[in-house]
Amino acid sequence: MLLALVIVAGVGWFRLIAPPAPPPAETGPQVVAVVNGAAITGQMIDREVNTSRFNVLAPPPPLTGDDLALARDEALNQLVSRQLILQAARRQGFSLSDAEVADRVDLLFGTATPAELDAALAQAGLTRDDLRWWIGQIFTVEAFTTDVLLADVPPDDRQAVYNSWYNALRAEAEIQFPGRSDADAAVQALPGQPAPDFTLAGLDGRPVSLADYRGRVVLVNFWATWCPTCVTEMPDYEQVYRQFSPDFVVLGVNLQESPAQVEKYAAGLGLSFPVLLDADGQVTNRQYRVTGMPGSFIINRDGVIIYRHAGPMPAKTLRTKLADLGL
Repeated sequence: MLLALVIVAGVGWFRLIAPPAPPPAETGPQVVAVVNGAAITGQMIDREVNTSRFNVLAPPPPLTGDDLALARDEALNQLVSRQLILQAARRQGFSLSDAEVADRVDLLFGTATPAELDAALAQAGLTRDDLRWWIGQIFTVEAFTTDVLLADVPPDDRQAVYNSWYNALRAEAEIQFPGRSDADAAVQALPGQPAPDFTLAGLDGRPVSLADYRGRVVLVNFWATWCPTCVTEMPDYEQVYRQFSPDFVVLGVNLQESPAQVEKYAAGLGLSFPVLLDADGQVTNRQYRVTGMPGSFIINRDGVIIYRHAGPMPAKTLRTKLADLGL
């Protein structure tokens, strides 16, 4: 802040002795996304990256290059998803008090002395307000989901109920990305929009493109071997694939794992549908902006996304969506 004041003061002094110049255009924070009218800025993304990696005892090294770009993409995904849930919580009059947030901060960082906490925050380019903001949002989402949304739902049904609620919430939301080109705007991967095309290597090394399957119904499933729920849903997808092929195809997009590891996993599950390797995460993280594994998109014969599902998708849901498309 002191540096900014010095710069402004210097400019003012310069103008006293220089010919008059038009005032600079006013600039505000860069708006990266707008979720139902609520802006998400580049500054918020940077803060999300830093707070989500914050560790008092073992500060992580700074991110650079592609690692930083991917972290910022994931941070944007998190902010969009969280904003949707926070808006839903506000509509139902749910919020947490400052005292409740402070208690959670103490629970997470109370073992550090104030000096240790402030030193670690400074090293990460953060303040205590940044930490309270992030923890307050995370804790509000957690409390609203548990105490309101799923309060009366049996434990075995909670994941399915949450997935259905969140998918409907996202489908109805107005999400914009100002400043993007038309090509980038198409990468929102939302229901009702054309599915972003991609080309990835299959397990045999040959390139496979989504466009190759135009005219068929396609399920694009994003997964990883470390994802336990992927194990539960993939055999169901295989069964449905065999039933409706060739009019229906599953493309299993694996996120950044070795071909040998993925091939062993796919063979163990007896998968016969195409399994593709997203080696750099571009398709998963940037084109389809998948937050958490697994994530699925159902695409109609014209290449338009008709359904987006976060988390494991029951076979019943898949079959219902396929029936709606005439299968």
